[in-house]
Amino acid sequence: MRDVCYVSVDKTYDLVITSDNAANIGEKEGDQIRAPYSLVAESLFRVAFMENRAVGAQPLTVVLYNFSDEYVWEEWVQTIKKQLNSLGFDVPITGSTESNFPLPQSAFGLSIIGKVEKRKIKDRKTPEGARFAVIGDPLVGEEVIAHQERMVPLSTFEQVVHHNGVYEVLPVGSKGIEKEIRLLLQINGLSTSIQSNCDIDLHKPAGPSTCFIITYEEGEEADIRTLTGDLFHSLTTL
Repeated sequence: MRDVCYVSVDKTYDLVITSDNAANIGEKEGDQIRAPYSLVAESLFRVAFMENRAVGAQPLTVVLYNFSDEYVWEEWVQTIKKQLNSLGFDVPITGSTESNFPLPQSAFGLSIIGKVEKRKIKDRKTPEGARFAVIGDPLVGEEVIAHQERMVPLSTFEQVVHHNGVYEVLPVGSKGIEKEIRLLLQINGLSTSIQSNCDIDLHKPAGPSTCFIITYEEGEEADIRTLTGDLFHSLTTL
């Protein structure tokens, strides 16, 4: 299954709940990876947002779980508001901070609750004969800081999600591209096998969804390549 929870509201709509978390990454002395909290906030928001939007949901609210000191809260809220506003969304942000027991390392969680019409859910939509591609590069750990230009901008992700020639979008995380492709094939009941015809590593984790898989109509490839530029990596179907 995808990393998405569907909750039926009525005959027409489902709630869509997506989440991400991070620990040992931040600005504390005990953190293994030192990174600005604003970057950690952007990364967690990115994952939950992409998973929500990938299935066609409209975000309703963002929920934060902060275990990294009370002073961090406002920075997280402002960072996420900025991300939302840049994408054309204005939704409430709520959550909680652990302020009684300080931790030696940073820890955060984030969830997005969205809403989608059941008939418009972009899940299990890939037909036989669809083409496959990876958009962006798999990056993990400090690579996310060093090579942000190889991450797909969320504005580009939004364009791809809404492209008429795209059947499905699946963000890639810690499981790596190959396992996510196997999942996509399984949930669509396809017997196709996939090979990479480029130098992208299909086994490497992709951290905060630095890349995503798409299935698409072959005749739309040129237009999708125009949208994504050199972040487009074609995959061969067998």
